[in-house]
Amino acid sequence: MYEENCSPLPPGDASVVFGKQLAEMKLRATVEHSAELTPESVVRWADTGNEPRLAAICRRLLLPGSGISGIENLRQLVELARAGNACLLCLNHRSNLDVPTLYTLLEDHGDSDLFQRIIWIAGRKLEEDIGLTGILVQCVNRVIVTPPSWFAEQHSEDELHKARQVNIAAERAVAKLRHQGWVLGLFPTGTRVRPGKDSTKQAIEQTDSYLRMFQHFVLGKLDGCTLPVSKDRDFTHETPKLDRMVYTFGPVRLIEDWRFRAAARFPQLDQRAASAQAIREDIEALSPKNSLTQSSRSKDDYDPPERI
Repeated sequence: MYEENCSPLPPGDASVVFGKQLAEMKLRATVEHSAELTPESVVRWADTGNEPRLAAICRRLLLPGSGISGIENLRQLVELARAGNACLLCLNHRSNLDVPTLYTLLEDHGDSDLFQRIIWIAGRKLEEDIGLTGILVQCVNRVIVTPPSWFAEQHSEDELHKARQVNIAAERAVAKLRHQGWVLGLFPTGTRVRPGKDSTKQAIEQTDSYLRMFQHFVLGKLDGCTLPVSKDRDFTHETPKLDRMVYTFGPVRLIEDWRFRAAARFPQLDQRAASAQAIREDIEALSPKNSLTQSSRSKDDYDPPERI
């Protein structure tokens, strides 16, 4: 699969290479994009009409060998969520195409319904970016938060107050949605990995606050990158590249047990720091098992009840 993509891409950034497709997405958008973030607008639902167009962009960048390993683990997590359990999906973060590329691969596997059950916890930066970025993020279910990096910048007291109110609203939204059949998707690093900056590979300690809200989780590792980080804004002007994209999903785990073991692994750290260190190491340790469309069970797997 994807052998047709072995021919080189045209020169230019994404706005040039995919200019025609982006223009059509803008023309056919059915959801009005609003960059203004308020406590009343933290939950934003996908414009599913444009999903196939975004998938076509992502698909053009996939090289042969791209696929999903451990897809049964993701299915199991979705079924637990459907039964009313609080379920979390955690992935490393390589580019702004990570999420739509997952949709593309799931669609190509005939499992796009799994993607539709995920709501992503997303930073406000993508919503407020200039250019056509807003058209792309509209294709994804998301809860918008103000990340720690935003607070580290200079803002007025009024802006800081509004940002805190947004985060309170987002936390309430997550608490409500987690028992309504949704899987919440989270990038523990809170940012994309930058080459040469090891700090961007570190999970932020706020990750543990999310973990405590959920019962079950799956860790996922993304290998490959089709839109390398090169800009801090105007993201459609980053330059795409062809790559082999493999998503590996580990077994479903009980979060309470995992956090206990994380604390035991790093006794010199407090719980927040131990969870952050453990989640980074556990994600990095994931590797594809056998076929990209099959999953294998480990000693840490378990057969969960219908509802806990």
